Amino acid sequence: MTGKTRNGRNKVKVSQDAGHQEKEYLSLKEVSAMSGIGYGAVKRDIERGVLPAYHIGRKYFVERDAAALYEKTQQRGGKAEGYTIRQIMEKLPLSYAFLVELIKTKKLPAVKVGRQYIIPYEAFDAFMAENKI
Repeated sequence: MTGKTRNGRNKVKVSQDAGHQEKEYLSLKEVSAMSGIGYGAVKRDIERGVLPAYHIGRKYFVERDAAALYEKTQQRGGKAEGYTIRQIMEKLPLSYAFLVELIKTKKLPAVKVGRQYIIPYEAFDAFMAENKI
């Protein structure tokens, strides 16, 4: 729709299309609060390419849909059930460093959740059965 302004120029009224929705972007702080994961971990996931984001100036922005998907995948990954290294140390007289070495050489399967390793119950049972004489 157009009209004339006082100076004689055409005035254009911009209408928003019904099918066009503006994308909503979240800050890292909002994504962190939404997913329950620390700010630094979210930033590392962006840098590793796990979470797509936009980097403008010194700030990062994440699309709302991508943040929701990230939240679901992180919650699912964070629910690994099994033993921590400390719990295995209570069962077996092995050092922390030795157990970490077993995990890193893939002799003892584990899932990293945050900063700690979780050894699934089945993986621990299989490891013990494999090493039985």
